[in-house]
Amino acid sequence: MSIGGAHAGLAITGFVVTLFAVIGGAAWALIVGGAVAFCFTVALVAIVGGGRRRRAAVTRAYLLTFGWAGWL
Repeated sequence: MSIGGAHAGLAITGFVVTLFAVIGGAAWALIVGGAVAFCFTVALVAIVGGGRRRRAAVTRAYLLTFGWAGWL
């Protein structure tokens, strides 16, 4: 996983949430965006529980949440 892949994952996720807003309405965009935010929060809590702090924890959670795009 790389930070570039995570940035691409964030961009793709933003596009998908926007697509849901256009096609399905604001409620669906909030549901999908909320699910992504929940995944990020769970990853952040797990990483902080594992001993990482501050920026390192946020970076690792960002990579875990959005780094999947590096494999595309």
